[in-house]
Amino acid sequence: MFKFQITENKMIAMTALLVVAMAFPTYQTLAQNDEVKKEEVAVVTLDSDRKPASIASPGLKDHKPRAQFQTVDLKCTKKMFSPLSIAGGYVQFQGKNCLNNFKEGDVEIINKSNGFTASIFLRGSDKYQTDLIQLQQGDNEIAIRYRESSGKSVEEIIRIHASSI
Repeated sequence: MFKFQITENKMIAMTALLVVAMAFPTYQTLAQNDEVKKEEVAVVTLDSDRKPASIASPGLKDHKPRAQFQTVDLKCTKKMFSPLSIAGGYVQFQGKNCLNNFKEGDVEIINKSNGFTASIFLRGSDKYQTDLIQLQQGDNEIAIRYRESSGKSVEEIIRIHASSI
């Protein structure tokens, strides 16, 4: 292809020439003594009553973070809790199941407003706890369905108003 062969010695010589060609201007910029330009900078005067940022100013209100969920203890009676008002976007139920021989799957908790079905975790022989039940902003209907020992199916509705999500 090429009329002449590029040997290793020629490549080394070309590399050395390029290194010297790059090193000379670099050395000149480092060795040169340019006069440093001085500019006046406006000095900002600070308030004499300056405080660390970790100390709250007296004019600021103490702001507490808003809870994202609320836990409600249902116990045995669920009707007395309706309607509830919750500030967060989630609710968690816990309570005592008054049914005898309570087994996993006997109780079902569903938010009818958005179709969310809660997982129910057993806490001993007669207590349970749900995961976080997602709420919609506004009114929510939570259905608690269970089967009594007589075989009768029961559904109780708890109304929850989620004010801000």
